[in-house]
Amino acid sequence: MWIVRHWLLLANAFLLTFAGLAALQPLLRAGGFSGSADVIWAGYGFVCHQLPDRSYFVAGQQMAFCERDTAIYGSMALAGLLWMRFRRSVPRLSWSGFLLLAVPMALDGFSQALGLRESTWQLRTLTGALFGLGCVWFGYPLFERTAKLIRIARRAAVLA
Repeated sequence: MWIVRHWLLLANAFLLTFAGLAALQPLLRAGGFSGSADVIWAGYGFVCHQLPDRSYFVAGQQMAFCERDTAIYGSMALAGLLWMRFRRSVPRLSWSGFLLLAVPMALDGFSQALGLRESTWQLRTLTGALFGLGCVWFGYPLFERTAKLIRIARRAAVLA
């Protein structure tokens, strides 16, 4: 039940850590901590292609994931913090609203993957940020509702 009560804290802590480690990795490498940087780099290799021409560089070192992933997870971390503060005043995002925020990334990514055009860092960042925002705006209210239903069911089971 602790996880159910504190899901928002856990989700935000995960997203902040996940986005933060990718930004910390090049700083560690630039500071001479290549062993730690290598461990982080290897971990992010499971979720990102890590192509240098599609990545940001911090302190002259490549970040652990690409521009699009940086935008996705960074915007998710920021949106999660904002949702924590404003969730009662923000309406839930509909499926169609979520798709509207996801389609630009899909078009940008697939058109590039199919060789129809080359995306830019600006498009990868913008479309990734829109998708990340949509994920939190659509997903967090569902998590909140599910956690509430679990708490209600738990209370009912205890009273029965």
